Amino acid sequence: MRTLFIAVALLAMAPAASACDVCGCSIGGNYFGILPQFHRHFVGLRWSEQSFQSAHNRSAAEAGQFDSEESFRTVDLLGRFYPFRRIQTLVLLPYHDFRRLENNRTDHTHGLGDITVLASYILLDTGDSLRHKWLHSLTFGGGVKLPTGRHNLKNPEGELLHPNLQPGTGSADFVLTAAYTLRRGAWGLSTDVQGRINTENPSREYRMGNRLSGAAKVFYWKNTGRFTFLPNAGVFADAAQANTGDADFTEGTGGAITLATAGLDVYMGSFSAGFTFQQPLWQNLGEGKVHSGARWMATVNYVF
Repeated sequence: MRTLFIAVALLAMAPAASACDVCGCSIGGNYFGILPQFHRHFVGLRWSEQSFQSAHNRSAAEAGQFDSEESFRTVDLLGRFYPFRRIQTLVLLPYHDFRRLENNRTDHTHGLGDITVLASYILLDTGDSLRHKWLHSLTFGGGVKLPTGRHNLKNPEGELLHPNLQPGTGSADFVLTAAYTLRRGAWGLSTDVQGRINTENPSREYRMGNRLSGAAKVFYWKNTGRFTFLPNAGVFADAAQANTGDADFTEGTGGAITLATAGLDVYMGSFSAGFTFQQPLWQNLGEGKVHSGARWMATVNYVF
């Protein structure tokens, strides 16, 4: 069945954390995971969660003496559509809920985030052709993240919150993507790379650092009749430059992280659901002052 040729897509989203000089999620890149049925439209919901601990210096962080804890939860409304046979568009509308706990005080923000629109061109696609044992898919594309989310929220004392804790960045950012999938029989390999070029928030004279992300996953397709199961495992890497602008909000930003990923997607008719877990393998975030915990993501999609 042609639609069972799987593509994986990365999408780094707006960073998110608080009004201290060192804040988690300064490089908390996310991605969609395995998207359902390559050649069909879909709409879906995704719930994702990340957690961080932050310290005011590297030695304290290495000793496990953290000053704050941050959690970042996001619910995304997402969709993929094909206006033309070789053109796919991907739209993401996030709703964020961010919390930071420090000195028995909690900063909490929530609201709609920045809309992202991507378009990709399918350069190569052998589908499920019976003429080929090795099946390939190759796409290139790009898009823009629009400044639709609020980015000037303040705490009860009237102080402007850290840009990482704002639902939006206040800037229009540009994304470039490439994805390649190789499959033989029930086994497959998906690789992705994505770069994001960020512009300055003009009202705050602040710019998030540019980011480069990549992933590689091995997956296995098992059809049992009514259900199709797709277990998968691999690695995800994310690297970002330090933010620039207000010195109060640039310390402890940028860095790199590599995570192991494991997940399971289940397909039944026009519906699919999935769960992905990510565990850090190596990290150097915020000059060593920020520590990322495990991450997870759950999705449900309607394919048509």
